[in-house]
Amino acid sequence: MTGDEMRINRYLALANQGSRRSCEDLIRAGRVQMDGETITDLAVRVAPGSVVRVDGRIVYPDRTTVVFALNKPVRVLATESDPQGRSLAIDLVRPLYSGHLFSVGRLDYLSSGLLLFTNDGDLAQALMRPESGLDRVYTVETAVPVPDEMLEQFQKGITIEGVRYRCRSWHRHAARRVSLILQEGKNREIRRVFSRFRIKIRRIYRTRYGTVTLGAIPEGQARRLSSEEVRRLQTAIRKKGKKSDGSRD
Repeated sequence: MTGDEMRINRYLALANQGSRRSCEDLIRAGRVQMDGETITDLAVRVAPGSVVRVDGRIVYPDRTTVVFALNKPVRVLATESDPQGRSLAIDLVRPLYSGHLFSVGRLDYLSSGLLLFTNDGDLAQALMRPESGLDRVYTVETAVPVPDEMLEQFQKGITIEGVRYRCRSWHRHAARRVSLILQEGKNREIRRVFSRFRIKIRRIYRTRYGTVTLGAIPEGQARRLSSEEVRRLQTAIRKKGKKSDGSRD
């Protein structure tokens, strides 16, 4: 085995044949051939120079990592599909890229702002792991003033129904407008904490994820990150990983 070999499901995912799980379904269905032989073993590795076909058509992996930053509007889902037919965030990125994309992290139906997509499933998973230590910055606008005491308690940590919630830091813009820095993507974390203190939220929008900022992207539109921006994002993950392992930069 050489360092250039890769698992067949990863090869297919990079060739825009779907997620790794859906690519495994293609393999099990006998629709994948390598060098003229039908592949059914998920552990098979593709060596340099091998020819892979899906339904008889040669497919090639796209080894270029692409990342898109979307300014998600409210009432748009971050999931890949919806049985109720509601609007999907992925459809706003489709005009820019025809291959399979993975969304990075959660942004609930009524929240807006920065949502990342990438064709690299490993990168998406790395960005979402709590141990990545990447900041997620949210601005929260409320119907009533937010007490400092509540924000300080949130920073120390709050347990609600057995789940521990904690923001890394906070900044006040006005009595009813604050920014929060989180480092985990727990479901509806901000809404649950504010609800505990009976503070009605009028708006939540994310302005930064790791090294990527929302900037001036118009609502409902997306832009592709430059290769330098992608490199900075990947470097930030590696640096955070070293720190969590106790290593020095």
